[in-house]
Amino acid sequence: MKVWAVLGLAMIAGCSAGGPEGAPQSPQDAAGGDAPPIRMPPEPTPEASGSVPLDSPVEASDEAAVISDAPAQPPDASPPPDASPRVDGGGSLGCKFAFCESFETQAAGAPPDPAIWTRTSPDLVVDGTRAAHGGNRSLHVPPMKQGSHYIREKATLATLGTTFYGRVFFWIEKEPAERPATLYHWTLLEAEELDDFNMGKVLRLGGHIEGDGTNWLRFNFQTHMNPGETGLSDKKAVLSIGRWYCAEFYNSLPDNEARFWLDGVEDPTLHWKGPMGGYTFPTMLSWMSFGWAEYQASVTPWEVWIDEIAMDQNRVGCD
Repeated sequence: MKVWAVLGLAMIAGCSAGGPEGAPQSPQDAAGGDAPPIRMPPEPTPEASGSVPLDSPVEASDEAAVISDAPAQPPDASPPPDASPRVDGGGSLGCKFAFCESFETQAAGAPPDPAIWTRTSPDLVVDGTRAAHGGNRSLHVPPMKQGSHYIREKATLATLGTTFYGRVFFWIEKEPAERPATLYHWTLLEAEELDDFNMGKVLRLGGHIEGDGTNWLRFNFQTHMNPGETGLSDKKAVLSIGRWYCAEFYNSLPDNEARFWLDGVEDPTLHWKGPMGGYTFPTMLSWMSFGWAEYQASVTPWEVWIDEIAMDQNRVGCD
């Protein structure tokens, strides 16, 4: 009886003392600054007979496109396993990199966070149909035949500087089924020197569909001035529809170097180490863009999902 009496008094004392001051605060997204307005890029015109759209690829020859004297690749700079979490770039919780975007904090049907992203096309919205890594949201690029359908972000580049890594997951639901008259040239991501991505130097990861009908990867370097446009192609890196791919990229402007990985495996064929033939990287970058672009106007449309964007000074990886 004495034990029960003591317990009863302890319970009464606990109730009268009250609970904690307040419930733990839920994590807050780090808000980015308002993205400055940009001049909307003009939609490329379809190919006419014997003519090529303004921003269509001017393909370099195979001899010009292959770099045979590239030095040994530097070792991967992976983030230390005990690295402390960093402040989230927005649109994702628990980010351990300089910037993350998983689109999980935006409602389905809403645009990606306008405090962070600038859209070049209003049809880019967050979607709940599919997501990478077991999430619930991703960015949907609805059926499109031509044009640049990007979300753009610039605050992170100002922090990371001129050497950085990045990562994006992408899912191709539909791609042009017919064989093109010349080629279909598409872009997944690009780093842009100027506010207007139809001007200045642009470093792209994308690919081609040519006469054989296969869809393969290409690094594209567009200067929008002399000497023009060149790049590196890997016709063995053939993509399929209906699955998630993880694309990683590395840009080092002082070293004139770009590297790419697909599903965690580096593609040495796309390792650019210049300068070469007058092509030198810009000294600074203004924007990173993710989404989809098609320059030649396909007959049947593309349809794509984008997810799990990240950027950092160390390699991000696909985990």
